[in-house]
Amino acid sequence: MRPTFVRSCLAATMLFVGSSLAQAQVTVTLPDTTQTTTLTATVSPQARVTVPAGVNFNVADITAATAASAAAVTITNIVTPTSSSQLRLALQADAAAFTPPSAGTSWSATDVSWAAGSWTNATGSAGTLSSASYNTIATCDANASACSTTGLVFTLGANSAVNRSGNHTLVVRWRLQAI
Repeated sequence: MRPTFVRSCLAATMLFVGSSLAQAQVTVTLPDTTQTTTLTATVSPQARVTVPAGVNFNVADITAATAASAAAVTITNIVTPTSSSQLRLALQADAAAFTPPSAGTSWSATDVSWAAGSWTNATGSAGTLSSASYNTIATCDANASACSTTGLVFTLGANSAVNRSGNHTLVVRWRLQAI
């Protein structure tokens, strides 16, 4: 007796809840084309970005600055909140200094700099790498759907205190931000 009562209560509750969830119920004469539904696509600010996987400084003389080969950066499919919004590309080091291949002295993050360079649909900014803050590399033009460069040149400053040969490494983080 008890399971039947529970099932009956559950069925009555489902019927009541189901009828209260219905939206836009109306009786119409057939044929009818008066009923409408609004479809909404919610789009977040976004972009597709290609940045270099690595930048190599071939240091032949630790007492002289070393420029890396020009790097390419491409940003496409840019979607911003308004037609006056821009996309800013910035860079920050994950650590205060390069990690040498073995115990010894290496370069600090602030020894890395870049020139403004030539950009398509963007304005480049000269800057210096920091582990404390993001520094702007470029700002894409307002309402641009893409911006790019093939000429981003990073320079590693001289450091006569470096005392280990091999690969000195530093990870950097790119930030894209609608402004």
